[in-house]
Amino acid sequence: MQCLYMSAYESHRNRVREPVDGTCIWVTEHPKYKDWLGKKASGLLWLSADPGCGKSVIASFLANHLRASTDAVVCYFFFKDDSEEQRRATSALCAILHQLFARRSSLYKYATEEFTVKGKRFTEEVEILWKILVKAVAEEGCGDVICVVGGLHECEEGTQAQLLRLVNCLPGTQAPDIPLKFLVTSCPYHKIERGLGSQTAIIRLKGEDEVISIAKDVSRVIDDGVQKLESYWGQPGGLGYLRNLLESSADRTFLWVSLFLGILRDSEDDSAEEFTNIFSTVPRDIEELYTKILDKSRYPDKARRILGIVVAAARPLILREMNAAFRIKREHRSSKDLGDLPAEFGKIVKNWCGLFVRVIDSKIYLVQQTAREFLIKGSASGHGNCQYTLSPVDSNFLLADICISYLSLEDFENEPLVVHPRDCSREAEFDGYVEKYALLDYAASHWADRFRDSQTRQMELLEFTWLVCEGGSKRLLTWWNVYWRKGHHGTVVERLLQEGGDINARSEEFGTALNIAAFREDENITRKLLQMDVKACILGREYNIVEINEERWLKWVVQS
Repeated sequence: MQCLYMSAYESHRNRVREPVDGTCIWVTEHPKYKDWLGKKASGLLWLSADPGCGKSVIASFLANHLRASTDAVVCYFFFKDDSEEQRRATSALCAILHQLFARRSSLYKYATEEFTVKGKRFTEEVEILWKILVKAVAEEGCGDVICVVGGLHECEEGTQAQLLRLVNCLPGTQAPDIPLKFLVTSCPYHKIERGLGSQTAIIRLKGEDEVISIAKDVSRVIDDGVQKLESYWGQPGGLGYLRNLLESSADRTFLWVSLFLGILRDSEDDSAEEFTNIFSTVPRDIEELYTKILDKSRYPDKARRILGIVVAAARPLILREMNAAFRIKREHRSSKDLGDLPAEFGKIVKNWCGLFVRVIDSKIYLVQQTAREFLIKGSASGHGNCQYTLSPVDSNFLLADICISYLSLEDFENEPLVVHPRDCSREAEFDGYVEKYALLDYAASHWADRFRDSQTRQMELLEFTWLVCEGGSKRLLTWWNVYWRKGHHGTVVERLLQEGGDINARSEEFGTALNIAAFREDENITRKLLQMDVKACILGREYNIVEINEERWLKWVVQS
């Protein structure tokens, strides 16, 4: 269960806005939804809709609705490409299995064999996880299982293709009697349509064609938003004209309405004249609206730095991490130079970036996937006076520079983290050290990836990395211990083995890499090294452990 808990799926669901009362019901009343739910056999319902039309809200609503209206075990996952935990199909399947096993503990046995053979690595294979899911649900007595998966278009391409192929088999002959249903939402992108469109038995509900139903839901969102705005400005019943203006405008999406109401909330003047003027000048195109929001920032350089960090980050940063990342400069020597976290830092960030960002559970997100696409258009011409098109290379360079600057602080040389991450007796000391330094966890875990993705700009940072990479450096010891704790070392070992070099290199104190892996009781790395014929150093000599068959001799050597 611990291995399967690869992502905080409950927390990720909290990113999704709560539906306004009365919205989303049109889906549950749709004949295609009823057809999918009413079938006894396995099946897939694909609900597609254009960006900004509330797909994630609908998926979250349906997860609750299905739990309340059926006896099925309902599992869910929400893809988001701004978080490593939310962008892979393996994370989705692990989350689904974790929820299923939590409700049906007798089904653990279907994962036991793979876990026994592969350890936690079984969670990295889409095919294996899918096989476990199908076998578990097929067991008599398991009952119906419904999986709600939101934002499939935000799954990274490699594992997305695998998941599409497997989910595509649900209505076919491979799983006719398994009580397993999937409900997925996504934009109507061609690659997903191609991946799911081959099976005529797949039920597709095209939200892009449900103009009347979505328009009614948008009207409910307008009513709710105007009512809250009236409460905010102390004008109960006084903003009815806004409702009429918004209702009369065609083709408004949930996202557009939400951003517009946010602009009114941030206005310095709540007069009818000002609000009407804002409505008449706000762009109807979402990209033009994004431009207007960013161009209104009084601090464009600060906004650009924040957005560059958000776009490149491997996971959403919490406020204290963002504060340190925003403030750190190469010339800083101590973490104390960065100052304390301002009490209202979340509001400060929103003040700089406008409605472009949201702060949820102290984590900073872009307002929507379309905002990310708007920011990283690469070679496309810039938008607005500030040229808000962020190059992925430049954004990764920015964050790599930030991480290396942080890891270069003298704190980590003068007072390094010497507690080994596997020393359970000093776990509290280890955690306390990492907690003391706001950006240490993120910087240690991700600086190398950001450096790699800086591509053509790597050379600008190469000399700067020496402080954190020099052999014998206490800074290196500090970040490596944190990196090791996060379990990234297996990936490093695999890459080093692939790239060549002396696989039997020795350190005076520990011996070869195989000695170290065995000493740390790391079964996965030990297995990798044995497969590559890495030798062990015992009493000053190298031995191929696999070829040693004399049990008594081996026992003596190990004891020695």
